[in-house]
Amino acid sequence: MKRLFREYDSKPFLYNVNTPDFQSFVTKLPEETIKKIKFDSFDFFRQVIHAADLNLKMEEAQAYGILSALLSTINAKETLSVTCDYFAVFDFMVDSLVADIFE
Repeated sequence: MKRLFREYDSKPFLYNVNTPDFQSFVTKLPEETIKKIKFDSFDFFRQVIHAADLNLKMEEAQAYGILSALLSTINAKETLSVTCDYFAVFDFMVDSLVADIFE
């Protein structure tokens, strides 16, 4: 998670969905394609959990939501960076949540 967050940080196009280019791209996609992308993302999450031989302490959807929300804090990096090290904030949250999500 920490490495993924840093990868997102170094490549804003991976998460910045408010750019005109991204919006133009998404509006051209059929609704079925958007649904498939969302499903594929959740399916990929399942595959990663299985490949890493991890066991969840909660429902998959809840774990996926928590980890997605955690990664979405990258959108707040400009605000956070004014007062603190946003990497340290993210790392603390990961360290705090992992034991509650995985066995």
